[in-house]
Amino acid sequence: MSARDGMVPIRLEVDPTEAVATGYSGALVYLDLWNRLGMPDKVDETVHICGSQGWMDRQIVTALMLVNLTGGECVADVDKLESDKGLCSMVRSCEYEGLNRAQRLVAQNRFRGGRTRSLPAATQISTFLEACHDKQEEDKRVPGKAFIPKANKHLVSLRDLNTQLVARVQRLRAQKTATLDGDATIVETDNRNALYCYKGPKAYQPYNVWWAEQQLVLHSEFRDGNVPAGFDVTRVMKEALACLPADVEQVYTRQDTAAYNIDFLAWCERESEHPRYGRVQFTISADVTQAFKEEALKEVKWTREWRQTSTGRRETGREWAEVVYVPNSHATLTGIREPFRYIAIREKMGDQLNLLDVGQDEGLPFPTVVMNGLCYKLHAMVTNRREEPAEDLIRWHYERCGKSEEAHSIMKSDFAGGQTPSGKFGANAAWWSLMILTMNFQMAMKRLVLGPRWEKKRMKAVRFDLINAAGRLVSHSRQCFLRVGQKLHVWLAHLRETIRRLEPLLE
Repeated sequence: MSARDGMVPIRLEVDPTEAVATGYSGALVYLDLWNRLGMPDKVDETVHICGSQGWMDRQIVTALMLVNLTGGECVADVDKLESDKGLCSMVRSCEYEGLNRAQRLVAQNRFRGGRTRSLPAATQISTFLEACHDKQEEDKRVPGKAFIPKANKHLVSLRDLNTQLVARVQRLRAQKTATLDGDATIVETDNRNALYCYKGPKAYQPYNVWWAEQQLVLHSEFRDGNVPAGFDVTRVMKEALACLPADVEQVYTRQDTAAYNIDFLAWCERESEHPRYGRVQFTISADVTQAFKEEALKEVKWTREWRQTSTGRRETGREWAEVVYVPNSHATLTGIREPFRYIAIREKMGDQLNLLDVGQDEGLPFPTVVMNGLCYKLHAMVTNRREEPAEDLIRWHYERCGKSEEAHSIMKSDFAGGQTPSGKFGANAAWWSLMILTMNFQMAMKRLVLGPRWEKKRMKAVRFDLINAAGRLVSHSRQCFLRVGQKLHVWLAHLRETIRRLEPLLE
């Protein structure tokens, strides 16, 4: 090879030693934590998709988790992991963790024709996912109408697996309060069976319930693109509350206008609906109706909103006012102690806009109102928290927009939630559920093992610094060793020791 041809003067050569190398040394600590949390046993107890022959449920779940962690986006990416001999050695060394001698023997004899792979093939993973598809439910669809197929027992088991993981994180890092942020996200797709969403393209629109204190997705329901975010929201929140660990004492929820319906507000307010928590205290963005505008235009006291920053207090540019407002639909409610509290929020718009046109909301994606010759964006919020200062509630309510929206980006960009592997709705729902499981597992790794410095880092940084680290596996003295650089060795040893210390908490 000549230096003049512009190529790097290094020649390629096949390694005659066939060394067991890996480009995913950091996956070792993830397998450690997965086993330490007892999740393989929970897969065996909860998921029963695979039969008595061939791959076990725990093996397929682990494979899909590794696809998500390493940056894979489709089922076929499992073959790239299979080509990594070092990773395969790590997976094989722990795949029967928690099984006794007899159970291990049964597991090893599941492959009657012999086993040639360490990870299941793409076809076997696809079969696993498609077991979550229910054709009978699909036949109930009515063209042009929103419909959510009822999850079959296999899909329910994958959701339950996420509940088990959340319970384990709660056991190690307990929180007495659960602030649940509900919101839907759009997953665009070229799938010909997908339906059009309100933004135009074909898509799916899962609804997610984010547990703010734990930074985990407590519950997620996969939906078609034409299903509105507020469709059957009360049922979804009931299911989310059922996923909460037993030691949670108080529940709050923050929602956008999708949840602004009388049934959901009444359900939150009535203590008889959820005696374990009492009232579910909420703040919900309300519809700005003409009647609400008329109340906001009356003589009300507008107060400037301030925010505390590292450099002191500063104005946000918004003003708020308490508004005495009772919609007609609320007048017939029973079991409600007193009317809900409405807060109007206004924000001044640019002086260059035509006030008359803007005041009519024509061509604008938000409601406006003209007050004293000035034009304002107008927002509304309803709450059953009647004692707290309005400014504190507004600040608390807007906090949901940061983390829950960031979580949606992480699902679709950092993990495999932005892709759908099948034309079957149930298979895509299973793929989404296992992505949620992996995302929560990654957050558990950050908060329980990696430490506070890593909590805000995205997967790009985690993969670059930890997961995608090179190493070599060697065997001698009847033991397997992962050889890495000195700096990485110190870090991995520290992380493994941190994981080992979690064990007494799970006794």
